[in-house]
Amino acid sequence: MTLDAFITVVSSLLILGGFVAIMFPIAPPIITIWFGIFIYAISQDFATIGQNYMILISLIALSTIFLDYTLSRSGSRKLQAGPWGVFGAVVGGLIGSVFGPFHTYLTGPIVGAIVFELMRGRDQVYSYKAGNYTIVAFMGGTLVKLVAGVAMTGLFILRLQGKL
Repeated sequence: MTLDAFITVVSSLLILGGFVAIMFPIAPPIITIWFGIFIYAISQDFATIGQNYMILISLIALSTIFLDYTLSRSGSRKLQAGPWGVFGAVVGGLIGSVFGPFHTYLTGPIVGAIVFELMRGRDQVYSYKAGNYTIVAFMGGTLVKLVAGVAMTGLFILRLQGKL
């Protein structure tokens, strides 16, 4: 296997890993996708993927990270939901993934957020509210990251094909 082929495989795996991380938040997905594109660009000395194009991809990535963080923090402050609920949603989603997609994206995160908020010492009414907000925020953040990941990857593929 040549070095170019190896770099292409590594870049592809990073991009695919970024999409997996969108669905199962085990790594920063947008940064992982960006890093896959960046490794490919560097390996080609920015011939195919130019510096201006990397600036565009970087702006999409930074905007997505900022938007995700800002919406998450503002919603958390409004409901006074804490990191316990978010962590519970992630744990619930990971446990729910054993039982299928419905439990991965809906049942697991809601139950996880409620249980972790209850473990934090919150009352049941608050825990249900925090659980509901957490799932809405989790799904909203997932959607934003998915759209940005598809845009970044789509632009990358179009650039590789010479259509941009």
